[in-house]
Formats: sequence, structure tokens, C-alpha cells
Amino acid sequence: MLKERLRLLEAKVDALLSAQGGARSKPLKTRAGRSSPNVPRATNVANSASLASGDSKPAPPPVFVSFRNGLFVETADKAYSFKIGGRMQFDGGVATQPLNGWSGQAGVRQVRLEVEGKAANYWFYKLQYDFAGAQYGGPFNAPVQGGIRDFWIALQHPALTLPFAKEPAFIHVGSYFEPFSLEFTASSRFRDFIERAMAVDAIAPNRHLGAAIGAYGDNWSAKGGIFTTSFEDLNMNPAFGTPAVFGVPAKAGWVSTGGGQYFDLTGRLTYAPIKTEHDLLHLGVSGRYHQPNDATGLSDDRVLRLGNRVRSENYILNQGLLGTPDLSCGSIITPGGTTAAAAHCVNNVESFGVEMSAAHGPFSLQAEYLGQQVNRDPTRIMLARLGGAFAPGGASHYFVGFYVYGQWYLTGEERAAAYNVSDKIGANFTQIKIKHPFSEGGFGAIGVAARYSEVNLNSGPFSGSALYNMLAYTTLVSPNPLAASAVANAGVVGGRQQNFTLGLNWYPENGFHFQFNWTHVMQTSAPLNDYGLFSAGVPARQGPYFNGAHPNLFEARAQIYW
Repeated sequence: MLKERLRLLEAKVDALLSAQGGARSKPLKTRAGRSSPNVPRATNVANSASLASGDSKPAPPPVFVSFRNGLFVETADKAYSFKIGGRMQFDGGVATQPLNGWSGQAGVRQVRLEVEGKAANYWFYKLQYDFAGAQYGGPFNAPVQGGIRDFWIALQHPALTLPFAKEPAFIHVGSYFEPFSLEFTASSRFRDFIERAMAVDAIAPNRHLGAAIGAYGDNWSAKGGIFTTSFEDLNMNPAFGTPAVFGVPAKAGWVSTGGGQYFDLTGRLTYAPIKTEHDLLHLGVSGRYHQPNDATGLSDDRVLRLGNRVRSENYILNQGLLGTPDLSCGSIITPGGTTAAAAHCVNNVESFGVEMSAAHGPFSLQAEYLGQQVNRDPTRIMLARLGGAFAPGGASHYFVGFYVYGQWYLTGEERAAAYNVSDKIGANFTQIKIKHPFSEGGFGAIGVAARYSEVNLNSGPFSGSALYNMLAYTTLVSPNPLAASAVANAGVVGGRQQNFTLGLNWYPENGFHFQFNWTHVMQTSAPLNDYGLFSAGVPARQGPYFNGAHPNLFEARAQIYW
């Protein structure tokens, strides 16, 4: 409205000047009643000073400046803009049965600053940095790590317009979320629960460096690309001492010291057959092909050590009850004893996800089902075992998870109105429209939510208490190394977990979000991720005493974003 009023005012002034014939003999009257010469107009603070000093050069175009939820600056023709924003998240929680986590903890989840904008009509950019450091200890106990998050540029030009789309397609290059999953690509500012569901955290890919092409219409979106290293990997380099695949003649007689990093081919397609301000039905499907190359669980840990970063949907308490061993068989020592090489037990990984979200008035539902197929090389698995690596399982393993949740806004807000398909990351939900903000005498937006989630990272004949009882019998009661090894290596045991969560959301104003979650662990089945420690009498990081545990985790978050 402000920009429209400014445009009308400028049109009136231009008409007045035209009626005066541009004559300087007729001064214009100011608001104070004093006359001023008919000189070029100052359209903003910057060029007012130059005109006052007598500079007769044409004034630059006017700009629009807003301090609402950050600093936003945009030229009148909308060709250039930039926004400075950020967020701060403060978490705290307690647990009734901490297991391998903490009984109580408080800390900073995110402290981010970001700059994003547009240049020359068709170029878009974003840089986001997280100042929250690795405050929780060692590598796998540090889900919160500071550093670069989003860091990308995009081109959306009319030359890229598709026949069936109203808006041009766009090319996206840099570090950002791969196009996979509704919940993983959602901003934490607007999530209905403090943390993502376990299955999404375990299977969906994170931000990665890559290049993609995307497009969208009134009620659909599509995006696909190729991706590799992530700033959030444990190690951004593949295994050292790995023979090069290309560029080294076989007769050279030497082994290169470099290795090839993993890459992903990922895509997501969404469609909303019902899309109004009050009602929504969103459907989507995602797929990813992952080629590990020379990566191991020390770099490509999200895929090759599946589930090791999952923290029971409550990161601040750091309770991780899941995690497979390194599916790539890790780095082993060759017969010469001097060269470390990636065992290459994984040929490739195929992941998929289907998603649904529906909303009617203040009530909404959301659900996702995700699966991951790991294809491995049996010969390399046997060689890794001979080399001393813990390499359980066989040629094919399938892992799965899902969640479903519902939310109801007690104050009448509607999630359908927050649906957006034009974001470069993909179709998702933004800030809801608060009907009665706290600053205007209302209560803000208040919502209650409930979620059930499950993930199963077991793939083999034995798991849970039965597995650990057999191992205890063959290693402690009646020692039989061959039988114990056969049981331990029969399948991949990454654990299984079922959670139920109740949540409360309060948005007093745009830019403020307070949350409370209670998560009850309904079922746990312990993983076996280090048989070597178990056979030596030392429990693995996630030991057999997890079986049958039912912790209760309580977490609260205070968040401000702009």
C-alpha cells in the first residue's frame, strides 16, 4: 500500500510539473507553506544531499526500505533488492531416562545471520552462516555444528520459460537443501515440532554443494540436480590412499593419494490438486541415487553410518538410540600394512520418499514415508572381514521410516494460507497469518499438535534382545567364536525406534515462536554397531540395555527470527 500511495503521489507531482510547462518561475509550495524552486525531486535521503548541493545530475531511482522482520531494501522497479535477516534459537530439556544422553541440558541450537536478494531482475543469491558451535562433544555427539549453511546463486530468466509454466524455470548453484522431503526442506522457523521426525533425519539428504534446475506453477513444483560434498559432513574429503579410477595408467606401478568424493542425483515433484486460502491438499514424491565412490563413514556419515546423527527428536538432550555400522566397511589396511584404502563395500544407495499434507481451516495433517535401498558388493564385504573390519550384512539391505501428525490452531489460524510453491528450495510452508497479534491485544497464534514416528534400521534375521542374548551366550556362557561371528554378521542392525510426541506452538507476533514438546519413546530395539567392542566385553556406544527402554523427553524452545 505504501508503494502504491508513493506511485500515485509521484504521478500527481509529475502532472503538476507538466501543467507548469517546466517553468522555474513558478515555485511549488512546501508543506510548511514556503516556496521552493522547481528543481529535480529528491526521491530518497541519499540523493537529497546531492540535489541540495546543486548537483543537477538525474537522481537515482527511488528505493523502498522496510525494517519489518529484518532490513529489506528494494528499488522501485524491483530489479534490485536485498534483505538482512537471521534467527536465534534457545533450547532446554530434561529426560526421565537419559540412557546415553543427558538428564538435563540447555544451550543454543542456532544463531544465524543471512543476506539474500535479487540483482538485475534475474539473479538471486543467499548467504547464511550459523555461529552455533559444536557444543556437545565428539563428532557423532555434535549434531549442532557452526559454519556455512545456505550459500547459493540462482538465475531465473524469461529465456528459461517452459511451455506449460507461467513463470520461468531457474538454475540453482551452490549449497542448499537437496530437493527431497517436505519436512527436511522446511525452515525450522515454521516447523510444527522442535525437531524433525526420526525417519526424515535418518534418510533424507541434507544441504550439499550442487547444481539443479527447477520450475513451478500455480499449484505444482519440480526440481532436480546433481550434488556432492556438504559443509555439514564430518569430513569434506573422501578416503586417502585410494587408487584413482581415472588418469593413472595401470602400468605406472604406483597408487595415488587421492580419492573420489560421493555424489547424488536427486529430484522432487509436488502437486496440490486443492489449493485455496482455507483448504489444501499437497502431494509429493522424491528420489535420490547416491554413489559413494571412495567415501566412507568418516566423511559420508549420513548415508554410510545411517541413523548415527538421530537424537530421538530432541537434540539438546543428545540421546542417540540408533545407528548402523559403517556400511562401506570403513577404511582398512591393505596386506602391505602401509596403505589405507576405502573398502568400497557399497555399490550405490537408492532412496525415495512420498509426502502428503492437507489442511482445512485451523486443522492440518502431514505425513511422509521414506525408504532406502543399499546395494553392496559381497566380495568386498568378505575381503573387509578378512582385513579385520566389522562388516556385517550382505548384498542388499532396505531401511524404512515414516511419520504422521496433526495440528489444530486454537486461535483459528489456517495453514493452507501459508503454502508457497515459488521458493527456490521447493514447495513448503512459510509464516502463518496471525489473526490477533499479542501487540494488538490478542493472544497470538496458538496451536496444539500430536505426532507418531517410526524408523527401522534393522535388515537381517536377528535384532533386539534375541540378537544380544545369542551373542552373550556364544561369547560369555559357551564361547564359540565362529557361531558368535556368524550371528553378528548375519545382518545389519541399526536399531528400531517408535516415538509419540505432543507439541505446543505459540506465535505471539511475526518473528517470534515458542514451542514445547513431550516425546515418549514407545519402543526401542538396540543397534549393533561395534561387535569388536562387544566381543571384548565392552558394550558398544549404544548397548543392549537400550532394548525395552521407554524414556520421556521434555524440550522447550524460544526463537526469534527476522
